[in-house]
Amino acid sequence: MKISLYPGEFFGMVEFLRFRVESALPLSMQERTIYDQVLIEYWEKGNITRNAVAWGLRNIRQRYRIPIPISVMRILHQEMQHHDLSVYGQAFLARLDQELVNNSDRQYQVIRGKTRIK
Repeated sequence: MKISLYPGEFFGMVEFLRFRVESALPLSMQERTIYDQVLIEYWEKGNITRNAVAWGLRNIRQRYRIPIPISVMRILHQEMQHHDLSVYGQAFLARLDQELVNNSDRQYQVIRGKTRIK
């Protein structure tokens, strides 16, 4: 699913992800929660640190679309509500909440092994 974010909101997400990943990496696979493992894999495969450089150069008054798997969006939405967040983290959580509420009634259709939103 794609979400439109201001650069500040993106950095709020990155800040929270980095906190969660850094706290979970020292743990063994058996000690990690499933949420932690999903966020670690998204951090590693999503090239978040490389994207952060590009996001830092963008216009702060314009929203940009970024693809985030629905599973990661739901985990972030659930987990961020239980932590103290920066202003940017709160802005990202508010945007994420809005996106999930607005798209919760969409129907999903599996086409050739890929899930698509109708």
